[in-house]
Amino acid sequence: MSSPYVRQDADLKENEPETLKAIFIETYEKCSFCNSKLVFTHDLNLGYLQVVEVARCPGCGVTMNPKKFTLQ
Repeated sequence: MSSPYVRQDADLKENEPETLKAIFIETYEKCSFCNSKLVFTHDLNLGYLQVVEVARCPGCGVTMNPKKFTLQ
């Protein structure tokens, strides 16, 4: 009679967060159109206490929407 419980290796569970982190970083740093590495620029706006991050692809020239981060 077989057991309904499945045994999983501990090594597989430990490597899952690292794999997911690597996939997330790769999708954040790569262009979704041509898969080349994005160039990030950061502009400081002291009037509104913000940092504006703009990502640009040198391969196809696409500019991503700027992201605004508030300084504390």
